[in-house]
Amino acid sequence: MKFKENHKTALSKVLSDLVQCDGIVNQGEIDFLHRVNEAFGITSASRKKASSLCLSDAVGILKTLGDREKNILLCLFQILSLADNNLSPNESLLITALLTSLDMQLEATTGIKAHLVSIPHLDLDTSNAVLYVESEYDSKTNKSILHDYDDICRLLKADHRELFYLPMVLRDLGKKQDTFRQTLNYIEPTLSEEQIDIIDTRLPQMDSAFLSKEIFLNYLKINGLEINKPAFFFKIGDKDSDNYHDYLILEITGKPLTTLQQFYKLKNSIVTLQPNGLNTKEMQLLQQIRPSTDDNNNELRYTGFHKVLIDIVLKHDGTHEVSRLYVTKRGDLFLTDRNNTEVKMPSLSKALYLLFLFHEEGISLNYLSDYKPELYRIYRQISTYGDDAILERAVDNLTDFVGNTLNATLSRIKKSFTDILGEDASRYLIQGEKGGRKTIHLERRLVVYEDRKAFE
Repeated sequence: MKFKENHKTALSKVLSDLVQCDGIVNQGEIDFLHRVNEAFGITSASRKKASSLCLSDAVGILKTLGDREKNILLCLFQILSLADNNLSPNESLLITALLTSLDMQLEATTGIKAHLVSIPHLDLDTSNAVLYVESEYDSKTNKSILHDYDDICRLLKADHRELFYLPMVLRDLGKKQDTFRQTLNYIEPTLSEEQIDIIDTRLPQMDSAFLSKEIFLNYLKINGLEINKPAFFFKIGDKDSDNYHDYLILEITGKPLTTLQQFYKLKNSIVTLQPNGLNTKEMQLLQQIRPSTDDNNNELRYTGFHKVLIDIVLKHDGTHEVSRLYVTKRGDLFLTDRNNTEVKMPSLSKALYLLFLFHEEGISLNYLSDYKPELYRIYRQISTYGDDAILERAVDNLTDFVGNTLNATLSRIKKSFTDILGEDASRYLIQGEKGGRKTIHLERRLVVYEDRKAFE
């Protein structure tokens, strides 16, 4: 087996997400992870490093494995899926997404082309949605969806999912326009009548290609992935809504209904798939990893509520080796566990720092201009200037790389923390490789806001 250190880290990330995707972690799954860590030499350092990976990055690393190693992954996924004696819909979807995204050479995956992607901060609340996406209008595919629309909906409904196909949504809204306006008045009470009129006018003019670009394709392009064929997007779980959202892009090959049927045939048979070419030694290793069938009377089911309790305790514990960072609604920064020492810096520096603090996934400086509206909103909230034109010009200069504004601002931020913390300032700073994403590595459970909504 050829598992390098980066493969072990990526494997740890994938298995951790699989364990948590149904919202419950039990003893059988923990025992399995412990045995995998021992068998593959996955250290605690690797597990910590894995927690900073997004799922799509982990999949990208595992794709470089050979076919034999990928078949071992298949066995691990199958064993883990039954470690708690229950294969949930979220687990089976994630395993299917992994198998198709890893380019597994299996008969059941032949003809299925899919990609697992992690996209930051999309406000899509319906985890059961399946969206039709296209980069440009595809007449043949749209006609096929309309022809088989009821059958597609029935197929998805059997998996407790719902198709979001824009032409049909617009048709239904057109039939119930008055009801839609009333719904908006109650659900979105901050909207003015003028804004509702704009929605009424412009919504029917939208098409799937426009919606696809606005919601997904722009994010994918930034991350170097272009989807040129029509596809179905499956949202995978809601493990961490403050970080990346994971999606499976299922490219439509042939008829949309046929593509979905083949996908669900694979999804419903993942436990019975047979790996290829494993030798006796590898089969024995996997047998050792399999969980015991003995009952465990001391089993603990770890749920999301337990995590909330842990986070609350750590946020209010005053014995941190690393100090909590308290952010007031005016953007002032205090190191709570360093005698409430204030980290002083100019308002524009604070605004940029808060922007990065809010985006835990990181931001590439090359695309900083994409965040201009949000940065301006933060700056306006914390600045003492009353002249909007001055604020806008400062944000423009910063995001458009006018003069030395950006480098000077980053330097001020660094100096503000290092003057207080010295070498211990590292995890509070905006850092990253040249040309890549810059991020603040401070655990967000250590960040406490007086009023987070003040910046929205």
